[in-house]
Amino acid sequence: MLINRVNFIFVQRLVFVFSLFISVAVQAGTSWQAQTSVTLEQLLKSNPENLPELNEPVVIDFYHERKYQPLWSNAKGRLNRAYDLLHALIEADTEGLQPADYLLNEIRKQWGAKQATESAQLDLLLSAALYRYSSDVHSGVSRPDEMDASWHIKNGALDIRGLLTDVASNDSITQLLNELPPRQLAYKLLKKQLQRYREFERQGGWQAFAPGPVLEAGVQHRQVVQLRRRLQQTGDLADCNVCSIDIFDHGLTEAVKRFQQRHGLTSDGRVGPETRKALNIPLADKIRQICINMERWRWMPRTLGERYLMVNMTGFELNLIQDDSSILTMPVIIGKKYRATPSFSGQISYIVYNPYWTVPANMTVQDFVPKLINDSSLLKKKSIKLYRGWGANAQEIDPQTVDWSKLDRNSFPYWLRQEPGPQNALGRIKFLFSNPYEIYLHGTPDKHLFDRVVRTFSSGCIRVKDPVQLAAYLLDDGSLRMEEEILANIHLGSNQGVDLPVAVPIYLVYWTAWVGQQGEMNFRRDIYGRDTHLYSLFAN
Repeated sequence: MLINRVNFIFVQRLVFVFSLFISVAVQAGTSWQAQTSVTLEQLLKSNPENLPELNEPVVIDFYHERKYQPLWSNAKGRLNRAYDLLHALIEADTEGLQPADYLLNEIRKQWGAKQATESAQLDLLLSAALYRYSSDVHSGVSRPDEMDASWHIKNGALDIRGLLTDVASNDSITQLLNELPPRQLAYKLLKKQLQRYREFERQGGWQAFAPGPVLEAGVQHRQVVQLRRRLQQTGDLADCNVCSIDIFDHGLTEAVKRFQQRHGLTSDGRVGPETRKALNIPLADKIRQICINMERWRWMPRTLGERYLMVNMTGFELNLIQDDSSILTMPVIIGKKYRATPSFSGQISYIVYNPYWTVPANMTVQDFVPKLINDSSLLKKKSIKLYRGWGANAQEIDPQTVDWSKLDRNSFPYWLRQEPGPQNALGRIKFLFSNPYEIYLHGTPDKHLFDRVVRTFSSGCIRVKDPVQLAAYLLDDGSLRMEEEILANIHLGSNQGVDLPVAVPIYLVYWTAWVGQQGEMNFRRDIYGRDTHLYSLFAN
């Protein structure tokens, strides 16, 4: 009995001690929570100038509605979501961003903080970092209208309030953070290539080619060995047992062609001045070019459509994309440098067979008037008619009666329209989509221009090589039967319009780096100089 009584008293004392410990711990936790909340409120109301994100009403309101409870810590330490965010910030370079831009050094200094005041400061640092990082990785580091005046495609704004609410509701936020960057396959492929090219950099990069002769099949030269090693490194030349041989052979010719194709050069297999120049582009510039184009993807809408057209201007190529795969590819011609095609989006809903071409006013004055001064029969030769007035009041004017030398952009009361037919500048089909730039897709009688590598010949509109095939895909499934039906309508010779069964989104974009359908990394010249303003944002 005595033993049982002793055991009972021991258990009572143990329960009392344990209860006292729990009470002290709860009081300590409650005290920490209260002190942290008070400090958070004070810090937010002090309007911290060094963290402008905390001055955003959405952040202030969020903390206010939480009664200033910390988001990233409790009395026991950092919550799991804080570690998830820290990991994302450290890995920001994988998205082409700079980790230092997201308060990483400041966060690391405060990470071990245990006092309520310091924990409050860390909480706000993490919230500011989340705001910066999520905005940048979702919508871009820069504002498109400030970096590229010709970019008019808009991405929907990130719902910061919704993100903060979701963060507060989840112990782990890895999935939330992973959903912030663009989800398109093209972006993910660029992200992989960014890591690949940074690995080249960690391995020492590559050696520049000194001036030398044209390297081609049959040539023996010491730079042939250097060329082999370089093309093997970038994957253009498969592993081989002859990398130390200085004779330019057939295998190297094919490897050079692959390199040239990836860089938009004439694919002749010869290392002449242009190819040598491309080989000498510094690795750091290529990494920066990849980052710039990842930024452009962040400017794009998150959803492009299940089926859409994308015109890549620097690649001079149109793709019809369905379920992330290209089902149709064809060459295009874009605007001249001084009539550069802007980047924008629209919906193709209507096509025209045997279109008229109303000559743009600026082209009339700049291109036609100087020629008409010397040859007033030019319009007749091109099946172009001259009109004065519009609509029902339009009157056809005989070009021979006009004194062209007295006309300029300030005094030009006429307009020109080319009749449908084989000479028509728009070809036999025009694809219309609403936009303020009077730009559309169309055919062309000048098919020989598609043989050029660089195709900047238009006045801003996009010329497609095979408008019949494109129309067949937009109207149906691209079948031969549909092509024959389209050709039959064209051969009638009359101007007629056709509604598409379903409007198709179209995006005119400016990629200077992208991954091709076979997984090859493509680079192109900045033909319109639109990368320039972005260079400073992505210095290594």
